[in-house]
Amino acid sequence: MARFLRPMTEELLRRLCGPPGLPQILVGPRQVGKTTALGQVVAALRRKGYAAVLGEADDMAAPPARWIAAHWRKAAALAAGGKPVILAFDELQKIPGWSEIVKREFDAGGRLPAGRRPRVAISGSSALLVSKGMTESMAGRFEIIRFPHWSLDEERRAFSTDVSTYLALGGYPKRHEFMPDIDRFLAYVRDSIIESVLSKDLLLLHPVDKPVLLRRLFEFACHHPAEIVSLQKMLGQLTDKGNVTTIAGYLDLLSAAFLIKPLQKFSPEILRIRASSPKLIVMAQALIAAVRRKTPQALRADPEMRGRWAENAVGAHLVKAGLEVFYWRERDQEIDFIAKRGDDAVAVEVSVSPRKHPPAALERLARRAGVARSVVVGPKGVALEEFLETDPRVWLEG
Repeated sequence: MARFLRPMTEELLRRLCGPPGLPQILVGPRQVGKTTALGQVVAALRRKGYAAVLGEADDMAAPPARWIAAHWRKAAALAAGGKPVILAFDELQKIPGWSEIVKREFDAGGRLPAGRRPRVAISGSSALLVSKGMTESMAGRFEIIRFPHWSLDEERRAFSTDVSTYLALGGYPKRHEFMPDIDRFLAYVRDSIIESVLSKDLLLLHPVDKPVLLRRLFEFACHHPAEIVSLQKMLGQLTDKGNVTTIAGYLDLLSAAFLIKPLQKFSPEILRIRASSPKLIVMAQALIAAVRRKTPQALRADPEMRGRWAENAVGAHLVKAGLEVFYWRERDQEIDFIAKRGDDAVAVEVSVSPRKHPPAALERLARRAGVARSVVVGPKGVALEEFLETDPRVWLEG
């Protein structure tokens, strides 16, 4: 694990090896390795002769403004001596007003020659609080590097994870520390990830009038992964009272927290897209397993459930690649996913069951939807393992 660098970690290293520029901000869900990535990059830069100034807000002993400014001045002094410097902050979102201070220090340093400025990287456990700071104060003064949940390819290279284990428990690198105690790992996901986001991150950042409804909505998504469900139906099945507008808003919050992604129906007409019933994609397989308390053995014993979880994994894989992802449905005909990047699009059908569309049928449906390319994932097309290990942008290129 210590030697494995995720692609986004390598990208951060490349950027920081260049001339000093905008602060690099690491954004992504909890417990996917942002702090580890920051440590790996700092270690690599030190081997290249860089000086490093590290600020960990958990160990903060001075008032926030003085603490950030003191670290920045220390890094600037080292840079003024002619040595390349990395200034790395972790858990910075815990300091009130951190973005205003970073903005002030960065603007002040911008008047210096490039050789006298530190290279800055910022990470935090709460993606929502980090994002709020960026939008409030730092417009035009940062670059984002996105750290999504782990892919099958990353878990295979780091931990030799197979596709069955990934379908049942994938998404978080810490899993390998708990094995073979699966129940303990799932408890960790519930207590340290789900609970932290629902009870702390979201409630601190946004007014949530019905926190019980928010929690039930997330649990509902985990019980219905990769299913198309109308907002009205969701409301009818949830125990806490609310309305469709509240449900739609809470879905957006859960999406911003990287827990679920509601996909909309594919249509050239943007108003129809926004008005459609969402297809719920849970962004990590371990989240589903933790809520439903399902083990890999239980998943293997239930082919229908495994098919639904496999479809969810494919949908999350497309979303994590940064593509626009939709579903398509017309009467009783449906395409699981349509993924877009610019003008390029591909229709994707997860065919774990023999009843699903063969390649020729999918091609016909894709043409009806106005999509030229298509790929079946499963026994009749590209193997599920191969698809989940491949950058999905490959399929957009034919």
